[in-house]
Amino acid sequence: MNTQENRMKTQEVKSKIEKLPTMASLNPEDYAGRGGWAESVVIDQKSKLKATQLRKIFHYVKSLKREFKDQGNFNRAKVALIMPTLAYAVGRNLITEAFYELLTTMLTKCKTSQDFESVANFLEAIMAYHKYHDRQA
Repeated sequence: MNTQENRMKTQEVKSKIEKLPTMASLNPEDYAGRGGWAESVVIDQKSKLKATQLRKIFHYVKSLKREFKDQGNFNRAKVALIMPTLAYAVGRNLITEAFYELLTTMLTKCKTSQDFESVANFLEAIMAYHKYHDRQA
């Protein structure tokens, strides 16, 4: 999957995630490496993802990950509260509908702190590849 025409579209990544039994079963080898799912999403979304909005979402997710780890308990309600923020971002054209659907699919599958940690790690990979491709533009 090294050539751009072979990269998956965001919708295809979402479909693969929907088939996972849990988010904790998400294999970093599928998304983290060059040409993986995270980079494919970034390339598919290109300039449609606003860096500021992506950072805002990422920092909130990262803070929840830290909170769940520090307190030792997972709070599904706090994860659910990310959804309206994402909907707002779509409404303001700060993220695309496809990216919104990808994130909400992942967040809906979060039933444990391990699931949430996988989502946070995937989002971190998206952030990294977004920065990488942004500097190349």
